[in-house]
Amino acid sequence: MSTPTRAERLCLAAAVCAGLFLRLLVLVNAPAIELDGISYATMAEEFAHGHFGRALHSVFPPLYPLVTGLFHLAIPDVELAGRLSSLAVGMVLIYVSFRFAKRVLGRTDKAVWLAFLVAFQPYLVRYSGQVLSESLATLLFTVTVLAFYQGWQEGRRSPLVISGFCLALTYLTRPEYLVFYAPFILLLGMRRRILDSLLVLLPFIALGSLYICYLRLQTGVWTVSGKASLSPFVAVGAFFGNVPLVAYEFFIALFPLFFLFAIFGFRRVAAPYGRLVLLLVIFHVASLSFVSHATRRYSVEFVPLCMIISVEGIYAVSGYLRRFFPRYPVSLALVAVIVCSTVFQSFAPPHPGRGFHKSAGLFLLKHDPGSVVAARLPLAAFYEKGRSVDLLSEMSGERNMARFRSIVSEKRVKYLIFDEEMEKELPFLSDYLSKYVPVCAFRDKDAFVRVYGLS
Repeated sequence: MSTPTRAERLCLAAAVCAGLFLRLLVLVNAPAIELDGISYATMAEEFAHGHFGRALHSVFPPLYPLVTGLFHLAIPDVELAGRLSSLAVGMVLIYVSFRFAKRVLGRTDKAVWLAFLVAFQPYLVRYSGQVLSESLATLLFTVTVLAFYQGWQEGRRSPLVISGFCLALTYLTRPEYLVFYAPFILLLGMRRRILDSLLVLLPFIALGSLYICYLRLQTGVWTVSGKASLSPFVAVGAFFGNVPLVAYEFFIALFPLFFLFAIFGFRRVAAPYGRLVLLLVIFHVASLSFVSHATRRYSVEFVPLCMIISVEGIYAVSGYLRRFFPRYPVSLALVAVIVCSTVFQSFAPPHPGRGFHKSAGLFLLKHDPGSVVAARLPLAAFYEKGRSVDLLSEMSGERNMARFRSIVSEKRVKYLIFDEEMEKELPFLSDYLSKYVPVCAFRDKDAFVRVYGLS
């Protein structure tokens, strides 16, 4: 394994600094907390206050909210605590990718390239600034696979224990990753390493089984995830229909340019590593195809693993280009192409109106915090530290004025957040509210939010 030169150290430092700057830009420009982030933030507050039972009662897994709760002990704003915990983990991922790539690729210069790709990969950047579990799950799963690869290839047991422990933590972050114990045990079993298979399983037996037993007590059924009832398995026919969609979202998560590099690099990367990643991708696509939906969020954890192959592709492409342009700085040109094609993709497209829901919540926080708010989204209630009533769900069976008044009375709703989507779904409310002056209103060419006092 080569020792990094001064130039390589400078390149690594530049990649880390650029990655940090880009992630801070994403964090600062975030319009509002993510919808799932509201649940994570609520759990984090419960953890920070020592209310572990209430925190674990959520359908979401506990590890990411626990990490955010630790940040929340020092950072009063729980949303900022969540974003900074994702940012910190995302930065650690850059360094971890560099360290492991030195072992897998055997050269420091290639490891620097991987750190650069991880620093600029759009979805890794994006999720490093959001209150979601993707950043933590990506770090844990990357360590899981690369540690397993070392133990599998070198015949060492300590990396396998680390791999099993990190996979157990990944399960406590994203339960669907429990499936990857199967390919690991399969590969070890093919080499008759039965004891090593038990070592990989042992951390899950110690940690994961406790969470499963808790879910059994809470739900009354044996399940590996509180969300399992919300995402039921699909029929076999739907499974085959889902495979192309999951594969497409996987391709998008890798980012087309990096996927292209991976195609050129697959034959150059170490054959055992390429086969391992390919097997894991097959398990990943197959397992996600059994649930009713899947987006690129569910595949971003594979990005650093696949970009090790992309690094080999970059060397293949640069070697080919140097044959035609021997006097030109091909590597710098590739850096420029990667930066120009990824930077603007790192910023998530804004959801129309969500920033207005946040503004409405902050207005109520200043003038009447802790109120019961009826809305289409729970954002306003989150920011004004009140309770949200999902009006569209409550009126799903009967949508008329009588049902609306009944909900307002039963739930003791004090404010209504009315937006363009609610105007389409509940047109009778638009006529009713036209006679009243909103408490506050926000509008642009694409969306509007109006806040009405109901009592």
